Amino acid sequence: MVKLSYDDVVQMLRERPEQTRTYEVESGVIQRLPLDTPECLRSMNEDEVQELADYLQTSSSALRGPFQVVDHTCSRCARPTTFLDFVKTAIDAQQHSRDELRSVLTDAKAEWLTVRGRDGGRPVLCANCDNPLLGALRCGGGEYSEYSSASYAYA
Repeated sequence: MVKLSYDDVVQMLRERPEQTRTYEVESGVIQRLPLDTPECLRSMNEDEVQELADYLQTSSSALRGPFQVVDHTCSRCARPTTFLDFVKTAIDAQQHSRDELRSVLTDAKAEWLTVRGRDGGRPVLCANCDNPLLGALRCGGGEYSEYSSASYAYA
């Protein structure tokens, strides 16, 4: 599989693909992209990181944080949105396996980027009550859905 370069990703963000898709990117690409808008984000706390680790069946120290996520609360159950919502939704929808996502979030040798296509992106459900969260997860209606870690981002 060919890893996308920074220039490849910038071009793809200018001319978005039809379908939302995940790509492996060259080392350092995620850190160079302006993916996060700090005023809309919060860092996940230790309990939230541990909840993600438990779900992925790994240790919290193995996960490549820090984890940033849009500051949002589920309108149905008042649970703060975390990476777990995105991970559980992808696994339940069979877009990715638990093993794949564990590898993405723990592998120090790879970086991944999901590029939102013109299809509007993938739906996200609350991990606690399955309430749809899409639409509320973009800072100020901006270009990016804000969540990222050291090895993964969604743009």
